[in-house]
Amino acid sequence: MFTDSLHVVHVADDPCVSGRLRSFLAGATRRATLPADEIRSAAALQIDDRRSPAPTELVTAMVAFERRYGGLSYPLIVGNAMEYGLDGDVTAYPTADGVAFAGILDGDWNWAVDVLPDGRTAMAPGAWSSRIIDRTVDQRLEKHALLAAVRRWPHRAYECFTPVGVPPGVRAELLPPPVPEASGPADRWWFDDAIAVQLTLHGWPPRLDHWIVRVFAPAGGLLSGADAAVRAALHGQRATPAGWCELCVRGLPGADACHPA
Repeated sequence: MFTDSLHVVHVADDPCVSGRLRSFLAGATRRATLPADEIRSAAALQIDDRRSPAPTELVTAMVAFERRYGGLSYPLIVGNAMEYGLDGDVTAYPTADGVAFAGILDGDWNWAVDVLPDGRTAMAPGAWSSRIIDRTVDQRLEKHALLAAVRRWPHRAYECFTPVGVPPGVRAELLPPPVPEASGPADRWWFDDAIAVQLTLHGWPPRLDHWIVRVFAPAGGLLSGADAAVRAALHGQRATPAGWCELCVRGLPGADACHPA
């Protein structure tokens, strides 16, 4: 939850986040942010055609969000930047998940991400319904930092489908230790020095959730053992080899693996 905005530290300067995230953000761009007094004087709640001053708790959330994340920008997968900040727009609006404001542009999806006052994020791309994606913005950054750390490792990808709102069942005891700081409603991570496993929500068309499971190993020779562990952990999920690797922008015939240069 965004509170105590006067004492908020920008996430790139926060010694309390993981070392992995601090290293990742060292390569990010930081632009100028919107001053707190401008946010407080202009923050509004727009409901249909009616615009009114934003409630105090919403203003506090906007100020704290801008102080901690405003101006942050970095690419992740496709090259378009993830961008954080109010960007001069201090208008909140009702959503299916509650009142929110636009604070993030997801460069990979090329879509706006709603930020809720309690810190969660939500997205409703195209005709799809709104879904809670991250439990906090810090968690969103942690999952991106971990993906950036392992995406150049050899990897395989699988896909599976579940009913709406039901994540795949996983036998976590067969996987490396979980990474709670990087895991949320749409992403789960397991990681050690030999294996990284990512379970990520790839889409949510009507009546189905589409999940991608990626397994990474630092050397190709380790991938077969890691892959077998992931297959066992997903037993019963009807996971099939993915036909396309978004990380490498190439087709994946059968159970082929990617070996990034």
